[in-house]
Amino acid sequence: MFDVTEAQNPRSGTGGTNLGHARAFNRRVVLETIRLHGPLSRASIARRTGLSIQTISNIAEELSASGLLREEGLRPVGGRGAPALDLALEPNGGFTFGISLDHRRLVAVLVDITGRERRQETVDIEGLAPDAVVPLIVRTTSELARRERAAKKRLWGAGVVMPMLFENGHPVAFGPTSMPAWQDYPVVDRLTQALGMPVLLENDATAAAVGEQLYGVGRRLKDFFYIYIGVGVGGGMILAGHPYRGHAGRAGELGHVVVEPGGRPCACGNRGCLERYASLSAAQAALQGLPEDAVQVDPAALAAGAAALDDWLDLAAKHLRTAAVMIANLLDPEAIVIGGIIPEVLLGRLIARMGGLENSAALLPRALPLLQAEIDLASPALGGAALPLFDGLAPALSLLSKSV
Repeated sequence: MFDVTEAQNPRSGTGGTNLGHARAFNRRVVLETIRLHGPLSRASIARRTGLSIQTISNIAEELSASGLLREEGLRPVGGRGAPALDLALEPNGGFTFGISLDHRRLVAVLVDITGRERRQETVDIEGLAPDAVVPLIVRTTSELARRERAAKKRLWGAGVVMPMLFENGHPVAFGPTSMPAWQDYPVVDRLTQALGMPVLLENDATAAAVGEQLYGVGRRLKDFFYIYIGVGVGGGMILAGHPYRGHAGRAGELGHVVVEPGGRPCACGNRGCLERYASLSAAQAALQGLPEDAVQVDPAALAAGAAALDDWLDLAAKHLRTAAVMIANLLDPEAIVIGGIIPEVLLGRLIARMGGLENSAALLPRALPLLQAEIDLASPALGGAALPLFDGLAPALSLLSKSV
């Protein structure tokens, strides 16, 4: 049986190796190649990966027996012999859950191994303690699997997404948070035990970037940076088609970049952090004339009061543009995508006020697009569901050093 837990945090491309001890890596290479470009013939897979036809045939036989691949179609080929059969992912070969939590709602999605969303459910959790939310997650995901007739052995894992950072599987926050009750709660341990499957934890910005890559504007991009505007400001990076998290999972943490030296004090200990100007907590403070942490952020109230937020938009756009120029010069992405839980009526105006980045820095060789995200509230959940898929399908170079 194919083991979807053979590696964590894949980041590589899809080049193969014929070394005998690299079977697990080669399986990932074949699966990822078919996921990205399939259906494909064995010969086409061999050309794309550098693996031999015999190696491809052996892997295909193994993965087909495991229920992960299927043969489909008849495609004429030149010369003699029977037409070549294409290999495609078997959609029912595996499923993953994406679970997005904020202080108001739980969004759960069930996704198959082709990346297609099969089911979605939203549950109101406002005011509920973490220990009351965990059973709701179990009931919701169980119902999604039951309705889709997804067997337990085909459930690969769950990606859990929250608007916080994490240390050792526990949520932590550096500044205003919409989920103070979840601070230091052992999310991974509790849900792994309750769900009976691997659980991956991710912040909302990185998960939204993955969701946007698979289902939104990121489908046309290989490298982009996602600026996530929520209660705080976060960032997610997609590099060479895969999420990049960094050594401790904090890559892209844009909110605490200082954009105004000596500016507004921040709970992280610095002054002038981007979050203190461009977050929805800053927008709500501007709208109500109250400290940022006085009341919980209400996106609907911000949308209703959008006409009174011109000053906030100007300041937020100014500092976000500074951050965008820094990203452009540091990472040279194809584009910067901006989204989050910010109401659309504010997001469009914010991007317009940021302007273009054509002449914003001498080091920029080209115009860098600022793109509005296409996926909104479901994006983190869809990105969360993709995390076990990346771990199960994409090749990881760490496999080459393992004895398989």
